[in-house]
Amino acid sequence: MKIDSDSVKAWLMDQGIDLVGIADATTLLTAKPERPALSLMPTAKSVIVFAVAHSLGAVCSPDIMLWTRNKMQTSRLLDEVAEKLGRTLERQGFLSLPVSADKPVEIHKRNPDTGEKFPQTRVVAHLSHKHAAVSCGLGEIGRSNLLLTPEFGPHQRLCAVITEAELTADAPRELNLCKGCNRCVRACPSGALQGEGYDVDPCFNYWTYGFDRANLGQLGAWPGFLRMVLKHVKQRDVMVEMGQTLITDVDHCIECMRVCPVGERWKAIRPTKLPLQVSQGTMGLE
Repeated sequence: MKIDSDSVKAWLMDQGIDLVGIADATTLLTAKPERPALSLMPTAKSVIVFAVAHSLGAVCSPDIMLWTRNKMQTSRLLDEVAEKLGRTLERQGFLSLPVSADKPVEIHKRNPDTGEKFPQTRVVAHLSHKHAAVSCGLGEIGRSNLLLTPEFGPHQRLCAVITEAELTADAPRELNLCKGCNRCVRACPSGALQGEGYDVDPCFNYWTYGFDRANLGQLGAWPGFLRMVLKHVKQRDVMVEMGQTLITDVDHCIECMRVCPVGERWKAIRPTKLPLQVSQGTMGLE
């Protein structure tokens, strides 16, 4: 393979990738806390960002575990392609680093900037794929805090390869995809999108455990929190479910994704009415 932007993009599309962009490693946008590409590879010149669309049928399925399986399969495809691309680039003489679509991640009990304990444990990726995607014009970050692309809206999974190969970078774009419809805000069962921004703690708590209430460290919050836990324990085998979650990464919520109307390629097949989605953490608790 010839090592230039067009050839790399064409090769990736031949591997089953749906979207590709290339960012300048030195000017890459980052999340907070910052994880610049240059901290992972000081000699990096480019970051190749690519995506595979989720199955819309899995997104719309009434059982979220079918979505989880699709998410795992897209991650597997992305990681396999990233490994192939990294090896190809290195055979051509360019140091390269595939950054996984999924795990592992950094795990923090305390804020690395201040040392203060977080309300609950946070996970941080080694590289923010969605910010890298914004850097090369693939999409924008919507009200849901998810990457939105013109083609698939919030329904794609991302991966990246950091490399010393100096490729032509794609410019970021003003896409204005998120029109302020607030469907994601209204659909969110945890209240994570209320207010000005995105509150990671209630989202993570619901998405990971199916709990719609968190103990925020305030004495007055404990009675409601304990009642919620007792209700779940009576109707769920929480320990078995947590084991399955650790093994297969089962999710409990993608409501913000399901209701988003963005995505041109899915207009013709997007259902007009979605069945209620249930998870092992919410079945029988309504």
